[in-house]
Amino acid sequence: MPLPLINDYKTAIANAKGRFATLEFEPHLDARRSPVFLAGNFAGVFRVVTRDGEHLAIKCFTREVPDLPRRYSAVAKFCRTAQCPYVVPLQFLSAEVFVTSRVAPHADYAVVTMPWIDGRSIGAVAEILCQRGNAAALAGLTRAWSRLCLDLLQRGIAHGDLKHDNILVSQDGRLKLIDYDSMYLPELKGLPSTMLGGINFQHPKRDIRHFDAAIDHFSMLVILLSLRALTFGPELFRRHHNGENLILTKDDFTRPEGSDMLKVLAVSPDFHVRDWTSHLIKSAKAPSIGIPGMDVILKTAAKIDATLALPPKKALFSFFS
Repeated sequence: MPLPLINDYKTAIANAKGRFATLEFEPHLDARRSPVFLAGNFAGVFRVVTRDGEHLAIKCFTREVPDLPRRYSAVAKFCRTAQCPYVVPLQFLSAEVFVTSRVAPHADYAVVTMPWIDGRSIGAVAEILCQRGNAAALAGLTRAWSRLCLDLLQRGIAHGDLKHDNILVSQDGRLKLIDYDSMYLPELKGLPSTMLGGINFQHPKRDIRHFDAAIDHFSMLVILLSLRALTFGPELFRRHHNGENLILTKDDFTRPEGSDMLKVLAVSPDFHVRDWTSHLIKSAKAPSIGIPGMDVILKTAAKIDATLALPPKKALFSFFS
């Protein structure tokens, strides 16, 4: 079934009284008195203020998500009960907003609501730190990212679309994940992926059949390697960031042997950059999108600082031991 256009939802948000079944709010408006929103592949997200003064994000879907009620009911339950510090509590309201449209039936449509998070994306934060040459803060951001990834792995879940603008750094410095359309939870096992994620962060062989706890491995490593490389080469952000990536792109993954960026990273003075580049190249060429030992990589990364790392010393064995 076709869904309303983003402009249809804008009209509903701007004239919310009588359109919403349970929500009461005032929308944030721009200079032209039009509702402020962010548009994505599957939805638009509007910022509103409730009667109690709470700032909410309201997500309205413009493209059909397979099994949407089942997926978001499971995600909402997880966010509410799992005590995961990296997700935001949300509500799935299955028939919340009445929308009139020229392309879709006049009907009640589902929305997702969650608290509005004030903060910057991890990409925006990395850019600021690179401009300042703040290696210590970039190393701290790398450690924080590692801890987030380890938390997801230990829970056996996956976000499904890890990329620079789906990870926020809140005003108190905490990392938060947003956009849960493609989240994998064990109770959703057997469903296909709803989307394949940002192309500059995903394994080149990922397709809709991949939907398990390993779908985040490659993007975890892409972001980890990028942050570590920027710690010692902040100029890489200015040279290689294109708005849709950090410093690596899809072309680096599809033809790693021809990637100038990976060649630079492979001879970095930092052992971790060299080692993680090797893992990334090996993974990009592998038939499986999962990365063996990803947890070991992340545990190492969770302890690093802004000092150039040397290769680990090999153990010495005595003939008499």
